[in-house]
Amino acid sequence: MNLKEIIRNGKISLLMPEGEGGALSGEAHLLLFKRKKYVLRKCPDSKKAKMYLLISKRLEKYDFLPKLIGKSGNNVVYEYIEGRDLRQNEKIDVFRQLGVICAHINQMQIKASMDKGFYQRLKELETGKYIPYQKVILRRQRSGITEKPKAVLSHADAAQIKKLYSLLKRKAKPKITLNPADVVPGNFRLRNKRVYLVDVESVKPNFNGSGLAKFFLGWGKDPKRQKAFKSGYQSIASMSFINETYKDLLYLNFSITALHFKAQVIRDYSEDIELIRKMIEKYL
Repeated sequence: MNLKEIIRNGKISLLMPEGEGGALSGEAHLLLFKRKKYVLRKCPDSKKAKMYLLISKRLEKYDFLPKLIGKSGNNVVYEYIEGRDLRQNEKIDVFRQLGVICAHINQMQIKASMDKGFYQRLKELETGKYIPYQKVILRRQRSGITEKPKAVLSHADAAQIKKLYSLLKRKAKPKITLNPADVVPGNFRLRNKRVYLVDVESVKPNFNGSGLAKFFLGWGKDPKRQKAFKSGYQSIASMSFINETYKDLLYLNFSITALHFKAQVIRDYSEDIELIRKMIEKYL
């Protein structure tokens, strides 16, 4: 198969999830060549393209990723998963499969530090001097947002959050692994009752188990869904490392990331602020 020919002669269009939102990196495209569908990821650099190859090499054998077709320059091509995107309401086995997927991904340890990104986001939230990244830029453009984002944390708030972060990290002693950053319906597809993670871009270094934070606080808030998720996860790896302190570290890290995004796209962030304040009261 000549990938250069397929990319050069195929019909390419932006790939959008079936539900609202998503596709904010502008990286994923639908590639149609001789009536066959592929997913083309136009990576910004070779480092990211090589990371996708590594992820597929290590995880494709578990059959929850699209099959890697190949790489041409900074373009990475995958099979297109027919079927449908996951939805808010799914059968309970779907949530068990999500746990299995997250557990497999978490087995990939990687050298990275979360501190620099955390403290940079905190600084921007305090000063109001944001450095917008691609997802923020595209969301503001698509939503027609012109309002300038403002600081949402005081100096005292930021100081307390730094103290809390250091305390939780010291107690939790988290490992850094690859994690699915967004366990949300639009990042997964269902084909023949099997769940596939199609947003390979969401797999990034973070504290081990961090993918469950957004899931547990949102789509997986229901206890039955959490139970199914944990059942799937524990069929692959232990979750004993996730005690209350560890979970609060994951929630704090996620809340600051969510707050940083919402402040720039002018969304309500009151729930994130409330969760952070509760943790400050709990520990400081």
